[in-house]
Amino acid sequence: MNAYSDNRERKLIVRFFSTIGFIATFAMACNALSNTDVILGTMLLVSAGFYAWAFSLYRAVEKSATTILYNLYCLMLYLVITGGAEGTGPIWIFIVSPVTYSIRGLKKGTVDIIAFLFAVIAGFIITDSFNIYDYQPEALPLRVVISFIIVALLSGFYERSREKYNEKIVALSIKNERLATIDHLTDLPNRRFMMKELAQLKHLHKKTKQPYVILLADVDNFKKINDNYGHDFGDEALTQLANILKKSLPKQAIASRWGGEEFLIALPNSDKEQGQSIAEKIHAELQKKPVRMNGNSVVLTISIGLAQSQLTTTIAQDIKLADERLYKAKEQGKNRTCS
Repeated sequence: MNAYSDNRERKLIVRFFSTIGFIATFAMACNALSNTDVILGTMLLVSAGFYAWAFSLYRAVEKSATTILYNLYCLMLYLVITGGAEGTGPIWIFIVSPVTYSIRGLKKGTVDIIAFLFAVIAGFIITDSFNIYDYQPEALPLRVVISFIIVALLSGFYERSREKYNEKIVALSIKNERLATIDHLTDLPNRRFMMKELAQLKHLHKKTKQPYVILLADVDNFKKINDNYGHDFGDEALTQLANILKKSLPKQAIASRWGGEEFLIALPNSDKEQGQSIAEKIHAELQKKPVRMNGNSVVLTISIGLAQSQLTTTIAQDIKLADERLYKAKEQGKNRTCS
């Protein structure tokens, strides 16, 4: 099946082809039997049975798709070799290309179609060599093969165009998803993303009893920095702070831009002491790396409120507690962590 098709779409494709295949082959089987063509009618009934089986297996997408496709190949080759009804059997092979590409995609589909083409050529040779069916005019098999190649090429071109278009849609979707969850200035996750992560951490906490820690940080005197040095300097300060957070935090930690000059950090599988240690590391790194721009240099400081999650509290209560401690850190002189 095409890699770009989601599971629901793939099931729909399988159900559609198996249904159409069953209706068509069963109707042709009835027609053949009514014309006393027992062998053709029997083969068509067998094929209809396989399509019905494929329909019943549609939840097992790959197995159902394989049944549909190779049942189709076998039936087509039988019609080529025997001539079908009054020599019209070979005209049915033109449905092979679109069905194959829809099920197998471009690369695998092309391989299957090439193999099927050689099988068709071999079928015409066998028919002629053993006088199974006398096609008239004699050039008919060659024209069928050439026509099949043209249809296969056109189907392949269409499938390639469809896959390229789908890749663009997927890339655009990924880009939009990133824009919806990433802060464009700091390249950190935004508030929306963090709330989803906190929900997962809270669920895990209740399940495993392993707490997590929230650090709510706010840049000290940020308005003053903007007023004295300009908003470009302020943006540079936020960007540098974000980079320091990325380098200072453990791999499993999640830092986000909470809003304005506020940042919220989640530390999974951590307690208050571990959170305090990481907060002090952030303070130390900020002291080492002043923000420099256009000849100006400022040592950035932040105030942090720390809260360890509790089994009995909600996410909103955890954040509120961290916020209260953040303001406490501000009141105590800034550039510190309160827990």
